[in-house]
Amino acid sequence: MTEPSESEVERLYGLSLDQFTPARDEAARRLRDEGRREDAAAIKALRKPSSPAWVVNRLAREVPKILDNLLATGERLRDTQLSGGSLAAAAQDERAALDRAMRNAEEIATHAGLASAATLQRVRDTLHLAALDPDVAADVRRGVLVREGRATGFTGLAGFAPPEESPKPDKPKARSTAERPDPARARRLAKAREKAAAAQLDLKDAQRELAAADRELAAATRQKQRAETRVERASARLETAQEQIAALE
Repeated sequence: MTEPSESEVERLYGLSLDQFTPARDEAARRLRDEGRREDAAAIKALRKPSSPAWVVNRLAREVPKILDNLLATGERLRDTQLSGGSLAAAAQDERAALDRAMRNAEEIATHAGLASAATLQRVRDTLHLAALDPDVAADVRRGVLVREGRATGFTGLAGFAPPEESPKPDKPKARSTAERPDPARARRLAKAREKAAAAQLDLKDAQRELAAADRELAAATRQKQRAETRVERASARLETAQEQIAALE
């Protein structure tokens, strides 16, 4: 089974929702008539995008600079997380870029009659996921997204708050000659600081493990989607074969 050409796929996913299925079927028929039956089956297997996915695809085509800015902030957020840096500024930049992209997405959805609260929330979830998942970002940039997604685990970093910095100790006040240092209290403070430092290290290790687990989950999800696509293509190819057999009988 061959893969359909990128230009043809991008053309189909650039159409309106009501145009997609007729145009896809027409393209498949044209390819069959040209004797390119495997290409025809591959095109026939393309799935119609959901409403949120369609809005994201239109956003990629109409305002690519705004989308690129969002994806860039997501990349910085991932890098900050993996390097163990402070997430506050990076997360704020990603949220601001996401809000800006959503203003454009809402205009697109409204014009197409798709601006329900549920659809817009799924668009936001999908854009957030694209910002934090490079593989989803690739499909979003091309404007060929089929289904919406939602960020979970590591890809939900925008909802994480970085660990607070330890408060700086106040300057010591002048002591009277009657005051004396408390060795036991000093030991307790030292132990508390050691535990806090160890806890922060444990937190960073846990975040890295979470990142790795989430990447594995994303890879498994993509593999499942590819398998579903292969099943659909095989079904389309079977249908074509059955048509050929019927024509010969």
